[in-house]
Amino acid sequence: MQKALRACILLSAIAMLTFSFLLVGCAGGPNENQLQVLEETKAAALAAEEKLADCQSEKRELESQLADAKQKVERMNQEKADVLKRLEAM
Repeated sequence: MQKALRACILLSAIAMLTFSFLLVGCAGGPNENQLQVLEETKAAALAAEEKLADCQSEKRELESQLADAKQKVERMNQEKADVLKRLEAM
């Protein structure tokens, strides 16, 4: 969750930086340096989005594993209760 938050903050910062460069550069068109910064910003944004998607996928997988483990614990607790009842009946 913190990684997703960091990715969102990173994307916001990149967007604000890009916007500020666009405002400054609107007078005479973008120069080479501004175009390079824009390309780097786009690449960083795409990488952050990809990492966010990977983290979300991993989170879904871990949540699924957790649900499976909880079900297994519940089954084992029920089996334990059944065994204790049979032992008391003896």
